[in-house]
Amino acid sequence: MSRLRRFTALTAAAALVLVTAACGSDDENGVESAALSDVEVTGEVGQKPDVTVPEDFALEETVGTEHTEGDGVPLVAGKPALIHITMVNVRTGDVAISTYDQEQPLYLQAFDEANLFKTIVETMEGAASGSRYVFGMQPGDLYGEQGNTQFGIEPDDDVIAVVDAISGPPEEVLDGPDGEAVDPPADTPTVVEDGDGQVTGIDFSGLPKAAPEEFQVITLIEGEGPEARDDSVVSFNYLGQVWGREQVFDESYSRGEPTPFGLGVSGLIRAWDEGLVGTKRGSRVMIIAPPEMAYGDQERPGSGIPPNSTLVFVIDVLGVS
Repeated sequence: MSRLRRFTALTAAAALVLVTAACGSDDENGVESAALSDVEVTGEVGQKPDVTVPEDFALEETVGTEHTEGDGVPLVAGKPALIHITMVNVRTGDVAISTYDQEQPLYLQAFDEANLFKTIVETMEGAASGSRYVFGMQPGDLYGEQGNTQFGIEPDDDVIAVVDAISGPPEEVLDGPDGEAVDPPADTPTVVEDGDGQVTGIDFSGLPKAAPEEFQVITLIEGEGPEARDDSVVSFNYLGQVWGREQVFDESYSRGEPTPFGLGVSGLIRAWDEGLVGTKRGSRVMIIAPPEMAYGDQERPGSGIPPNSTLVFVIDVLGVS
């Protein structure tokens, strides 16, 4: 999957710093606190919350509670998840960091203690997408004695964390595309399959050597499942080639399991982040990505992708959360 990912820094990189530095704790957490109920949290899930901390507020322990109940797919331990997190320094009353300021959720390849604070994982495991949780976090369950100067959090600072569950992993993942075949335009490259129906390549025979200049998303099979959003976790199989070349530079069909990834989090090339939004589960699409929608003029040694390449992908969308 690495060849499909962007090589520029993710806009959520700062958020990754805040979660991977967690110390963890062996204390029992997740118990509601009368002190935590004094913290006012307003705003809709999916929007940056307003958090008001009373003067002289003090935590006796790290605690967490559900603020708003959602009804979407649940977060599953060890599986991909999309969340928004806003952290407020109790000492200053200021927002230390919010992924809402980056205008995209934080994608976790696995919802676990390696990627997120232990208290949050334990409390929110199984939480439905659309839920909001509020946590009062003491230093020992945050960054310990070192604090986090990047976010203005000193070693003794308590923090209020508001976490919105945006999307968990797809609950249903198909074995292959399932829907109605669509006749593509006459100048569309041909998908090559083996005897088992697995995609093995893309054939450019009879097509111009010069690659198309426009970005195209061509539906080959129209599925009937839910549509992918720009904050969905999507499971898919894929294959990619440079326009006009026989070599496959990357594919997932031979790996057996579809690849899950978050849309709209700048973890994939722009052609995928934009082109797959609105695609229904069960669909097969072909994406033709000119350089500005792929890797531009970047050197990619060993990838088989020269600078300024137009890339062509076949993508089976098999799960959508």
